[in-house]
Amino acid sequence: MPVKKIEKEELLRHCWEVFNRHGYYGTSIKMLADATGLGKSGLMHHYLSKELLMLAVVEYAREELRKYVFSVAQENLPPEQRLEKLLRRQNRLAKTDRRGCFFANTALETGREGLFNAPIQAVFEEWRATVSNILTAIMPPETAAETSYRLLLEYEGSVTMYKLTGDEQHLEGFVARAVSLFGAKKLIK
Repeated sequence: MPVKKIEKEELLRHCWEVFNRHGYYGTSIKMLADATGLGKSGLMHHYLSKELLMLAVVEYAREELRKYVFSVAQENLPPEQRLEKLLRRQNRLAKTDRRGCFFANTALETGREGLFNAPIQAVFEEWRATVSNILTAIMPPETAAETSYRLLLEYEGSVTMYKLTGDEQHLEGFVARAVSLFGAKKLIK
């Protein structure tokens, strides 16, 4: 039987979808192999273990987040519009099949073992820094850093409530509260 070929990005995208749907522990090598069409041995040829594959998927997901969400911070828009657009894009990802945040889901599932803590912490730090950079338009850098950290915690709480209830108002309310910081800019400076 000829060896099936698949581009690395396509392989990681398919695996991301499976991990995102079933979680790390709920995903088997067979499920991943079936999703990629490679078969178990073909998949293991590319990645020697499920853990190494998941590390590659986390990095792939981070890069996709950079392209789709974080890139908005560099657009030529007023800062409050950049923040709103960034958060709305992030909400679209969370609403996909009501899965929530891939990184938080993985951290909640595997955090005690520490398997993927470092790369997930790096993603959250990048989120915080990106939002902080936008907020420096209305507040000092130290305050922006503290505020962006608080927003990250509130966002993940909003995602959790959305996953529990299916009520999108948890996500929409978060966006409105975050963007309202710009309406209060005279109080913050």
